[in-house]
Amino acid sequence: MRTLYMSPLSPYTRKVRVMLAEKGLEYRNEVVPFDRLGNDYGNKINPCGRVPALDDNGRVLFESNVILDYLLSEYPDAPKAPPAGANAPPLVKTLVRPEKRWEDSETLVAIETLLNCGLTMLRFGTHSGVHREPAYLAREHMRVQSILDWLEKRATPEGFVPGWFSVLDLNLVISVQWVDFRKLFEWRGRPNIDRLVALHEQRSTIPASHPSLPA
Repeated sequence: MRTLYMSPLSPYTRKVRVMLAEKGLEYRNEVVPFDRLGNDYGNKINPCGRVPALDDNGRVLFESNVILDYLLSEYPDAPKAPPAGANAPPLVKTLVRPEKRWEDSETLVAIETLLNCGLTMLRFGTHSGVHREPAYLAREHMRVQSILDWLEKRATPEGFVPGWFSVLDLNLVISVQWVDFRKLFEWRGRPNIDRLVALHEQRSTIPASHPSLPA
């Protein structure tokens, strides 16, 4: 049996939960308490002391996009068909398109940076209980708007890979939904991104894992 080491509200965990659902793979959740991240969990499962990590019948992987790459590579024949419902394009076969490897890799890094900036805002901004945000968080707010403007140029209303549900789409939808859940910054107002998110956020594997719902 597969074991997903996770935190219910982690957007990084959620990416893997969605991919496992897309692939139709069975697994069990193992919630990792924060006080375990630096000791037994770090020693036995993930030396980085973060979630998620996936134990796939003895093979342990960590870092969300590495796990997504693994699931796409190791289970190429799952699923047999895309999720039911309108506007449900098939899942991509690879993490990035071989013919656009560097372009897609840059896009993936940009989205991951967007999410990391949000996490910094959550930890060190007024959301964390401080009376006044540190000055460097102003740079984080500028950074996320710069990233969003750049992503708007790469996105299309049909997604980053039109005709498919890509890992890039998955990363962006999970990121902006988490940003909304945490009320961190505004990302809307960019037509391509707005329509991309609207297209994919109703995919059957997405709503069931929303952070407002129990894991």
